[in-house]
Amino acid sequence: MKPVYRETSHAFDAVAPYYDAVYGPHGNAVMTWMRRENLALLKATFPRDSYLLELGCGSGEEAVALAKAGRRVVATDLSPKMAARTQAKGRAADLSSRLTVAAMPASGVTMLQPGAPFDGAYASFGVLNCEPLLSPLSAALARLVRPGGAFVCSVMGRTCPFEIAWFLLHGRPRRAFRRWRPGWQWAPVAGRETVEGDDAVPVSVATRYLTVRTLRETFSPSFKLERTLSLPLLLPPPYLDALFQSHRDLFTRLEPLERRLRRCWPWRLWGDHVILVLRRA
Repeated sequence: MKPVYRETSHAFDAVAPYYDAVYGPHGNAVMTWMRRENLALLKATFPRDSYLLELGCGSGEEAVALAKAGRRVVATDLSPKMAARTQAKGRAADLSSRLTVAAMPASGVTMLQPGAPFDGAYASFGVLNCEPLLSPLSAALARLVRPGGAFVCSVMGRTCPFEIAWFLLHGRPRRAFRRWRPGWQWAPVAGRETVEGDDAVPVSVATRYLTVRTLRETFSPSFKLERTLSLPLLLPPPYLDALFQSHRDLFTRLEPLERRLRRCWPWRLWGDHVILVLRRA
């Protein structure tokens, strides 16, 4: 296992016991909103009875929701403990016939030999930002996804206007433009710390911020970019959930404008995350 896989796996294993408390349906309100919007897009893209592959399932919120809604899902995650949580949720919901779980990195799907091609695949909320082997993953998905099927991925983009404005207003220009720095950076997971000896240290993973152009070129020519949208654009990123909560009425009023702008150029390229819908050629 590459060092980045080992470190990322250990980080998500460490936060797995309380991940849902932080980012589950009763945790972070911004993340709950983002997950609801993303899930609506996935349901619209993949009709009932679709056979789907999920990369980076986390604690299984989307995999379980899609399986409950009539899709069949093979969910994968680099973290064995996250994969185990997904599997436990599937068993509790009696979804064994619709949900299969495997612990492997995103690029590990090169090893999959499904009996039939997938109708589509998806990778939500920064999974690809932590994946060092995007080209092998692209080749694997070209083999695994049937022609005409879709690959939907949401990535942490290079330009987040809300983040830039927030940190500039608070006198932190280096933080404001962190996404523009090339290469890998350390990003905290679930806002928590672990104790090593007498010191509390952040649980972090290696992350790189990706452009739409990079992803379009990486997955070409097997996949063609169909559309993009930002998520969120006018609402704050999840780490500013306290701001969202304290000004909930304001951000609720901004939601209709958010939904209009996030599909328009150039706003569709700017946001905490950018969703790409790629179609298998």
